[in-house]
Amino acid sequence: MSNSFAMFDWLLLAISAYVLYAGITGKGRLYNVENIKAGQEETFKALSRRIYIYLGVAMVINSAASILRNLFYTYQEVTPATDTTAAVFEMVATRDLGVFSFLTPQAFDIISYVALAITLGLIVLLVIKMRKFIDKEAQAKRSASAGAAKKGTSSMPSSAFNFDDEDKKAK
Repeated sequence: MSNSFAMFDWLLLAISAYVLYAGITGKGRLYNVENIKAGQEETFKALSRRIYIYLGVAMVINSAASILRNLFYTYQEVTPATDTTAAVFEMVATRDLGVFSFLTPQAFDIISYVALAITLGLIVLLVIKMRKFIDKEAQAKRSASAGAAKKGTSSMPSSAFNFDDEDKKAK
């Protein structure tokens, strides 16, 4: 595998460690959710902690399976190309796995795909549960007040395209 995939796997492992840490401690930016219904804050945090713990474990398994597959196996040419046949490439073990020889590249792929499916399912569950605990009326009031405060202003830069002021100064 290329080094860019390996770096992505390590980045994913770091993110999953943060999610797992946040789930265990109950602290972090993952819990900064606005407009939770009154009296539901503790219930929401407890549910979020459980989901984050499971999510962190699934993400660790997913990234660890990818990292271990790249550590134990490499993609190599096993049969060179000839005039009539193309080269054959396969995943080849880089070291003897001993009693863990059942951990083939396909086994690592299956583990990774199952963990990815669980991760995506837990993210969907988290979004659904968040929507259940959010006070939609408070959210609408907040967005309406923010919209009124921003009325007449643009978040996009416009000074590069505003030529009216320069024409007035020149006259």
